[in-house]
Amino acid sequence: MGEYRGRLLSAQSQVMEPPHLWQERIDPPWQAEAPRVDVHGEYGDQLLIKGASGLPLHLSGAFAQLHLKLTADPVKINQIAEPAPLFRYGNGETPQQRLQRQADQQLDGEVLYPTLGSAIFTADDGLYQHAACRVYNTWLAEFVSHDPTRLKAMALLPARTEIDAIADEARRAAALGHVGVILPARNALLPYNAPQWDLLWGELESLGLVCVFHLGAEEGAALSATGPGASGILLSSGKYELNEVLQMLVWGGAAMRYPGMRWGLVGSGTGWLATQVNLMDHWWNDHKGWMEPRLQKAPSLYWLCQFHATFNEDPPGVATHEISGVGNQLWSVEGGNSDAETFRAQVARTLGHLPADALDQMVHGNTARLFGFVE
Repeated sequence: MGEYRGRLLSAQSQVMEPPHLWQERIDPPWQAEAPRVDVHGEYGDQLLIKGASGLPLHLSGAFAQLHLKLTADPVKINQIAEPAPLFRYGNGETPQQRLQRQADQQLDGEVLYPTLGSAIFTADDGLYQHAACRVYNTWLAEFVSHDPTRLKAMALLPARTEIDAIADEARRAAALGHVGVILPARNALLPYNAPQWDLLWGELESLGLVCVFHLGAEEGAALSATGPGASGILLSSGKYELNEVLQMLVWGGAAMRYPGMRWGLVGSGTGWLATQVNLMDHWWNDHKGWMEPRLQKAPSLYWLCQFHATFNEDPPGVATHEISGVGNQLWSVEGGNSDAETFRAQVARTLGHLPADALDQMVHGNTARLFGFVE
């Protein structure tokens, strides 16, 4: 198998926002503190968010957050690496550039996630966070409108505000054409098994919006390791924060109460899922007589019917796909490297040994079904 020849849909791809997006569009009360890129600042290029440490753009996503946790001298950030090319679009990415990149990489469609926007979750003010999310969601709706058959939008929901306000933004996102919403992997104010979230789950279920939890720059991330090897410890153990979300939604009964809801785990791969799905069933079988709430069926069945996770290259996840579910694993370009080989060659190399129907589901069928791509 030289290259995969079927349809190729990415369930998670980053879009590059204009660096001055929030300064130009945010509501007047927040104008002076709007999220913005500070180019060649004191500590190098960084993203500034109200109430949060400057996010160094020489390192992306969780790596940037991690470096700030581990260093007492942010100046060293300048010495680590050149800014990632993704941050050098000048005025941001245009829809035409994105569609051309799809054509160049032979992708048939992508579900779009924020690059700069994900850092909004670190803001310390709920009203500010909500205003910043509104700006991003409106802009992304305009962006994907250039070709909604190939571009699908995921809205950011403000996590540090009242549940009814979060639900309001979800309704607005649905009206704008978004196919799903994003929440941070961890919420320090209100854990996801709290009954107050039922208001949002019910609203999302009625709207038909997929809700994903994104691992990365979330507020309240559990970055606690120190001492020798702390960076490796945090980067490796942090991948399991999304397991906590899964456990909360299943054991807390949300999946049982809202059978039409669809949730996703983004940023942690799929290799760990088989163990957790098996473990949940083990404890349910042993203790289902007294655990509350009393789940009506085995936890694995809630996982198989209502959840998904994204991956790029994940040999353990592929090897255990019969346990964690062919219909629950969605291939994405996020984390991949198209410089060394094409994405189609990568898919052939990493997934080409699978039965054809399983391969097709993982690289396009599951994503098309969840997010509304026409097959």
